[in-house]
Amino acid sequence: MKILASAKITKGWDHWKSVFESDRHKQIRSDAGVDVVGYGYHPETGRAYVVQEVVSMETMQKVMVENQNAFDEVGVDMSTMQMIPLEG
Repeated sequence: MKILASAKITKGWDHWKSVFESDRHKQIRSDAGVDVVGYGYHPETGRAYVVQEVVSMETMQKVMVENQNAFDEVGVDMSTMQMIPLEG
């Protein structure tokens, strides 16, 4: 299933992108079976958007719980996180 994830970022786009693209974060996603389709940033809202393909929403939730430190490192305000299942 595909998911659109969105959240406000707290450490700036350049930092978010650098950490998100790091080998460590790629490995976390790979180990969890999360494939990134694409990502972007909306400067007016300060939100990052990521389209991901995962086995299930439950899998994504498990990844988030088990890797909270990775979200902190990348600079995501978890209180603003939105996960939208996509069709098609």
